[in-house]
Amino acid sequence: MFRTTAPVRRPGEAQGAPATAPRVVRAARYAPRGQGVPYEPVASREEFFREMGVPYGAAFDRDGYASSGRRTSVELAHGALDRLGPLGAHESPEVVVVGYASPDFDHAELVASCLKRRLPGEPLSFALSDQGVLAPFSALRVALEYARRCGFRRLLLMVVDQSTQPFAVPQSGQARVHEDVAVALLIEWDGGGDAVRGMAHGRPSSGVFAAWDESVALVAGAGLDGAAPGTPGVPELPPQTGALTRSEPGQPCTGVWTALLEAPSGDRHTVVADYDRERDFLAYCMLDMGELGTGDGFRRGA
Repeated sequence: MFRTTAPVRRPGEAQGAPATAPRVVRAARYAPRGQGVPYEPVASREEFFREMGVPYGAAFDRDGYASSGRRTSVELAHGALDRLGPLGAHESPEVVVVGYASPDFDHAELVASCLKRRLPGEPLSFALSDQGVLAPFSALRVALEYARRCGFRRLLLMVVDQSTQPFAVPQSGQARVHEDVAVALLIEWDGGGDAVRGMAHGRPSSGVFAAWDESVALVAGAGLDGAAPGTPGVPELPPQTGALTRSEPGQPCTGVWTALLEAPSGDRHTVVADYDRERDFLAYCMLDMGELGTGDGFRRGA
């Protein structure tokens, strides 16, 4: 699951060479309709949920859990992977990172392990959570750091929003999940030994925007909704001369990446950004959309 190694320099690679933006070569979204599999009560599992919530003072919400759809995170991730299309050995990712904020209700399977079984080769595969709505940005940053240090070129970012939970969940605000969605981005990066450019995490301040590119298109997450100068509780972004696309609420993690896939084609480079209002933390990254951005590539929707 984890691998530690010294940085690998690729043949002919010059230390200190300019780093390039990660390039999206395939992208897919999966959002199944309907309620999914009906609830089938299992006494031992219900007791497990009751016991699991005791240390946190969280009661098992049986009625809400039973009336929810039965779409596991594994099912959603598999659906997005299928929509990427077949991956040969030369196209398969070398590292897979899953990012999510809402955990899966089915603890018998791990998304990262299940994805690894579906992919050629032996990709390094793991998940990242406890980062709120910015978990996908952290997952991408971790994946790129593994690529930089281990000489990987192909990465898979899998982002999942899963609404079924055994406990009470937010019904409003930025953390509300109203749709089961998975978004997959297959990325190539040949940035070499330097850190990736155009990426930052931090408290909103002038310093965190040091790598912000004001000239390219911007896809803004729901946390930045209404990000006009002086909007209370929302950071003021640098002036943007490129096109602006906003995501819809109800998809805490996948919303901004859904908006990225639905953004008008024609912009090769795009800044993707979101703001976690609860944690007062902002993250952004610049992506090279390659053929997806020029209109010559393909985007597989729901």
